Amino acid sequence: MIVLQQHAVVAQQPDKFTGTWSFQRTDVEQQRYEIELQVASPEAATLYPALLTVKYAQFTGVYQVLLVKKNESQLAIGRQKFPLKEEPFSIGAYTVPLNGTFDLSGNRLLVNRIPAIRYGFPVPALSMYEEVNKMAVLRISEFLRNEPIALQKINSNAWRGAAAANMLYTQHAPDYFGLTDSFYVNTAKGILSFSENKQSDDDTVSVTLNKRLLVDGIDINKNTPSQEITLDTGMNILCFFADNYGRVPPNTARLTVAFGAKKFSLDFTARQNVSATFIVAKIYLLREKQQTPEEITARKTIAERIEHRQTTLIDSIKATSQEVTLAIWDDAVEDGDSISLQINDEIFMPGLAVKKKPQFIPVKLYPGDNKIVFIADNLGAIPPNTSILEIIDGKKRKSYMINTDMRQNNAIKISYELVLP
Repeated sequence: MIVLQQHAVVAQQPDKFTGTWSFQRTDVEQQRYEIELQVASPEAATLYPALLTVKYAQFTGVYQVLLVKKNESQLAIGRQKFPLKEEPFSIGAYTVPLNGTFDLSGNRLLVNRIPAIRYGFPVPALSMYEEVNKMAVLRISEFLRNEPIALQKINSNAWRGAAAANMLYTQHAPDYFGLTDSFYVNTAKGILSFSENKQSDDDTVSVTLNKRLLVDGIDINKNTPSQEITLDTGMNILCFFADNYGRVPPNTARLTVAFGAKKFSLDFTARQNVSATFIVAKIYLLREKQQTPEEITARKTIAERIEHRQTTLIDSIKATSQEVTLAIWDDAVEDGDSISLQINDEIFMPGLAVKKKPQFIPVKLYPGDNKIVFIADNLGAIPPNTSILEIIDGKKRKSYMINTDMRQNNAIKISYELVLP
């Protein structure tokens, strides 16, 4: 008898936020408000690049905006709406009050704003606009700030293209979207500490790590307790949300994150974050093996040589592959040159002898900028310390002359962009 094994096939469900959402309404003057929101596929089910189109009367504005998942039914709205097109005039900071969250309700996204009397920075004065446009500016600003908006889902087609992917990496994004530069750490255990930049103001905040809710709507004051966190290996996404703007807008809370001696802060009083709904940090955990005393000494020596010597950047390139190969050799006389490498301030390769025969070193790149520093260990028999470096990226190759001595290091910056499907 033959027994047929049955396997359940589970279809991958499309992301419920991804797709096109639309809203239309006609005012008492028979002018039509139109909003379209095109949401891209998310990174790590958390960061959603989006394209926002606003139309009213003679005005059309198209903006890039980052949305961040706060929970399973809410996307926080980024402060920065970067204009790709505004015709026939610009509304500038009038887009900022369209803030807070998009709340999912069936097939609709409801705008749930964080209200404020002021936002901490000036908006354009009506006097700067031509008379024919003043009423439209006034209507648009009032609409974005106060009017109820419920976007209906039109389809589940993700917004695609390089523009969407570029928003997720600070070195490629056209503007700051609430995403800080990436951080690299070697220890999984960290501490979150909260502080209020002003006197107690009833500011409340929330924090998520890799979609897990760590802090839910706590009131920031001098007695707010610290909290321990544990990272996953690889990329982690830490999101710091302003839940309200307190009694004196906007929110002025600060989150300090510490991993051993390495610290950084996410601060709502920083100029680029004033009146923001969120600040996001990508934290990469790079696991280290147990080091021998010799490895610890070599690591310390390399770090000291980088600190006390001048480092010259010889090129910045973009890689198409997540892993590249470094080929290093001496094309002149093999004279005993030895160099050390530091990769992303974290990986240390000491005492690499430079020989006539190439040595090949595979390097896995992280999304964003990757920095490789070349440090002379000696000057060999014929100073200075020279070698040929070839970077192999798939079928592409690029060569450099590495020229280091006891006063100067060389560095290459390699940028890798993770392209969303």
